[in-house]
Amino acid sequence: MLFITSNKLKYEACKKVIPSIERKELDLVEIQASSPIEVALDKAKTAFSYFHEPLIINDCSFCIPALNNFPGVYASYIESTLGYDNLFNLMKTKTDRSCYYLDILVYIDNYTYKVFTAKTLGHIGTDYVEGDYFPYDKLFIKEGETRPICFTKNNMYENTCYLELKKYLEKRKVSRGITFFDDKVLLLYRRRKENDKYLEYYAIPGGGIENETYENACIRELKEETSIDVKIIKYLKCEEYETGICYYYLTKYISGDIKLGGEELEHNNPDNYYETSDSFDEVYEKIAKDLISNYQEKGELVYAVPGHPLVAERSVFNLMKLCDENNITYEILPAVSFIDAMMDVLKIDP
Repeated sequence: MLFITSNKLKYEACKKVIPSIERKELDLVEIQASSPIEVALDKAKTAFSYFHEPLIINDCSFCIPALNNFPGVYASYIESTLGYDNLFNLMKTKTDRSCYYLDILVYIDNYTYKVFTAKTLGHIGTDYVEGDYFPYDKLFIKEGETRPICFTKNNMYENTCYLELKKYLEKRKVSRGITFFDDKVLLLYRRRKENDKYLEYYAIPGGGIENETYENACIRELKEETSIDVKIIKYLKCEEYETGICYYYLTKYISGDIKLGGEELEHNNPDNYYETSDSFDEVYEKIAKDLISNYQEKGELVYAVPGHPLVAERSVFNLMKLCDENNITYEILPAVSFIDAMMDVLKIDP
């Protein structure tokens, strides 16, 4: 990732938080706009069109509430035209001498951008400062300090934007593919346990990005979870949530039969129904429904249970009922049940 700046102090402060970042310089034209975020975002987009890789821009506005937040977004222009003496004189009659630096950090990549902001509060000193320093650095006394930042400048650049950027970059990245079949969309049915209850919901196929492009992750996850091959049509959007960032793509079906695979298949193994169901009745109903679905898909099915199929096997009775309802013929093959073994050991007639 690149940091587009000529300010070495800003770069060094950022590198303490994100060691892998590299510094590049680029002469960027600053648009005239009333919003500092709009100005910073335009710079980030221009820089990205030049470098074509993830990067950040860190702009700063100097605002004086007593002057209606002047100079604000025009800080650079005012600094080079009015200079320190005129700014100092403008504040001579003001009782409210509060001011603040507004940091705007813009991160941008191939898919999206993210804006971070942070305020550094302070006030304008009453003593004239001599010396060849930047005008605002001679004016601004940081909250908690007694001298202007031209004398304590190193800690000025340790703003919270870099920490927030680090958290953002560390979030889990997920890629999902939206695939249509005529007027229907392919979804996964899922259940998860939350506060001792199971929530049922549908999800768009997809998963974590593993040292690959977001597009390749989308294609791979659809293959793993639903067994179909797709191609990417276009990138749709990006959504950020508390622990991750999700990238959505529109995909087109190429080939393959839709069926669960990978972790989705493991999660839907009948053995897991005992953990994800609220009662044994629900477990046996799910098993029977799955068996009917498998039969309808494959045309034949053998369901093997321990002992005699009609002894203490609720799922078998549920399966027989569904077979009758769907006009499916079946055959029961008897076997020795646990009752037969108990009769032999206990020498009793049940």
